[in-house]
Formats: sequence, structure tokens, C-alpha cells
Amino acid sequence: MIIRWVCEKCNKKWIYPIEKCVYCKGDIKKQKGTKIKVVGITKVFIPSPMHPVVPYNILLLQDEFGNRLPRKTMKEHKIGDVYTEQKAKTKDAVCVVKVKYDVYEAIKEAIEILNGMELNPDDKVLVKPSIIAAAYPYQAVNTNPDFLNALLMVLFELGIKKENVIVAEQALIGSDATDAASKAGILEICKKHDVEFADISKGSFEEIESDGYKFMVYKEALSRKIINAPIMKTNFQLGISGAVENLSRLVDEKTQREMYFDGVENTLPKLLKAIPNVITIADATNGIQGQGPLALGEPAFLNLILSSRNGALLDTVFCEITMLQIPLYVKSGSLGMKSIEVVGNDIDSLKYPVKASVPNETPHPDIKVIDGKACPACLNLMYYLTSKLVGLRGQEINLVIGSVIAENVIESMAKIGENLDEIEQLVLLKKLLTTEGMPRITPIDKVKSKMRKLLSKVIS
Repeated sequence: MIIRWVCEKCNKKWIYPIEKCVYCKGDIKKQKGTKIKVVGITKVFIPSPMHPVVPYNILLLQDEFGNRLPRKTMKEHKIGDVYTEQKAKTKDAVCVVKVKYDVYEAIKEAIEILNGMELNPDDKVLVKPSIIAAAYPYQAVNTNPDFLNALLMVLFELGIKKENVIVAEQALIGSDATDAASKAGILEICKKHDVEFADISKGSFEEIESDGYKFMVYKEALSRKIINAPIMKTNFQLGISGAVENLSRLVDEKTQREMYFDGVENTLPKLLKAIPNVITIADATNGIQGQGPLALGEPAFLNLILSSRNGALLDTVFCEITMLQIPLYVKSGSLGMKSIEVVGNDIDSLKYPVKASVPNETPHPDIKVIDGKACPACLNLMYYLTSKLVGLRGQEINLVIGSVIAENVIESMAKIGENLDEIEQLVLLKKLLTTEGMPRITPIDKVKSKMRKLLSKVIS
């Protein structure tokens, strides 16, 4: 499909959306070309940073209105060929659509090529975005509000009633979902469409079992069709945060902690089986590369929409496109790339190496982390504390977190209690960072941290 925005009065055209004609102030209509043929071909043999895989073809496509658009592909074509998008043939196909200027049309295309979403007007729907921490949209930590806005518009166009839709999420343990949704611009979108936003952490939950493992799952997720809407990004603990990882916040806090303690490479695939009625429409327009999933990472402008009924396969395709290693928890529920039906854009034409995450890095250059199967609460706390000390240099220290560190390993280490007040934790970590020699915490240090806590309350 080729889209142009055309002035109804003077017939001027734009390749990007505008609201009014800048020449005559006339109204704008969207022109969609669907009868497309190949009118030109260029074969490229020289690789570039954005296009490392060669050779590839650049097709010049033309629609019935005479509008033209270049399209990169690895497939061979001839001038005069009719260009059509092949629809999915199997239930577990993965669709990949390149976004030009219109996220709404890209989401519609990703659903149509996948042969629809199997939704009925009376269906109750739970949209599950990724909103893990308070961050602005440009930081790419959370599902983009423009993406959610377009997704809701598509759902309503399919006949789903507004009163039957909820947007539900819980932030990382230790963060507030409503605050995160507000800063991310998600609450504004929910209010715009008169759709309820629900904080999953407030329940209620129901126990279900999958492959011998028990999960306390958000009840609404068991009675509704789920539209999984993650933002695709790197994750310094898991490798990537995507379709499968996003479902982990459909369970309560206690279950999340247990899942990490028991190994997410085993528990996440079981959760995927436990919640089968899911279709994923993934936001890869502007995800994160490097030290995701929080703001330490860098935006990765991929301009992609991915869709599938199988979250593990979608994550596998995303890793193939970005040349990232496929995490174990994804491999457990996935297939080899050769067995996956990919529709929309061909994978090789999209391949672009993004920066992988480094497991031991923190926001502070002098503090490294050793992960002992830490739950999201520990990771969130680690990120908060180390980021607060950025700018204060000291000796390099290792911050050991997690619940499976052997006792004999930590006996000689300085310990900061997880249940201490944040101010106390910050004072003690600052002391360890700035002390020469073997880091240790004395009883006097603990008293000082409590005094600082009390003083902060008096001042506030």
C-alpha cells in the first residue's frame, strides 16, 4: 500500500500526514494506493552501516494514482511485476511491517497480513502495554503513546466497544504504575478514548497451573482476549524485553519474585502456555538498544511493527532482525528461524545490528553488578541507587544482588538490607563507594544512615 495525503481543494500531495493544506488551507484526505506494480529496480552491492547485508534490491513501486515509493527487498523482481503482500498461511506466522509515517496504517497492515485478530464486537479486550517506570516517551522505556493511540483506534474500527476495553499494566516492583503511565503519556491516551486504565498490582488474582508450576494471574486477563503491546528493547538481565517478558507482569508480585528465583528461562515459557489467548502487536518503532530496559539504554529507531499469535516466535524474529542473541527463555518456547513463517517485509532486508546489553553494567561507571537471579524489585532498586550517585567518583565496587547467592560468598561482604529506607541505603552505598581499601559497613555507619533519614524527614 502507498499512502499520500492530498488536498481536496488544490490537489497538492504530501508523503507525510498533515491536517490542513499549507497552500490553500483546504481539507486533507488520505489516499491509499493498493494496485501496485514495479516500475524500477536498482541492485546494491556495497554495504553500509544501516544496510549491512548485500546484495539487495531497491524497487520503485507505483500505484494506480501514479504515486511512487521505494522498497528494499532481497527478492528478485522484474519491471512490470504486480507487487502484492502475501498473507499468513499458518496460525503462528510472524508479520513485520516497516513504518513510514503512519503508525495507524502500519498496525492495520500488520493485522490484515496476519489474517485478522479473530475479534467480535462483544468481546472484552485487555490491552497490555509495557509501562515499567516513570519515563518520557522519547526515552523509549515504555510503549509509545502514539502507538497505543493508533492501536485503540484500530480496535474501535474493528467494532470493539470502548466500554469493553481496558488498558492494564503494573510497573516494576517498587514503582507506581499510575505515575509511570502518566509520565509516559499513556493515561492521556486512555482519557482521550474514554478507556479505563487498571493497575494490575492491585488485583484480583486467580491461581492457575502450567506444566506443574503455579501462577497467580490477574483475573481480568483470564476472562478477556489479550492484546499484548510491548515495546521491543534490550534488557541487561534477560537479553531482550519483548512479547514474552511483557506477559510476566500479568502475575502478582510474589509470583514474579518466585519466577526469577526459579529461573525465568524455565518459568516464562510455562506462563506463555498458561495464557494462550494472546495476540501480540509489538511496538518496535523506537525501542531501546544497549543497557535497556530502563533509561540507561539508547533509543533504537527501527520503525517496525511486529505481530503474531505466538510471542516466542515474534521475539525470535526480532532478535534475528536486530542480530541479538536469542535468550534462553525465548528459545524454550520457540522454533528455529527456518521453521517460522515470516510475512510482510522480508527479514534479510531489515537486518540491522543494534547494541547488545552488558549484564554487569549500572548507571554508575564505578559500580558493577553481579546478578544472582535478582527479581525486578532488586533490579529497580539497584538502578535507582546507582543512578543517584552518578557524578560521585570512587573506587570500583561490585554490587551483588539476588536471592541465590551462596552464604559463604557473602559472609565477608558489606551488606545493605533490602528493607532499609532508600535514604539509608543511599548513604551506606555512598560510603562503600568512597572508602579506600576493603569496603565495609560499621555500626557507626548504620547510625549515621538512620540519622540522615530522620534529618531528611525533619527538613521535608
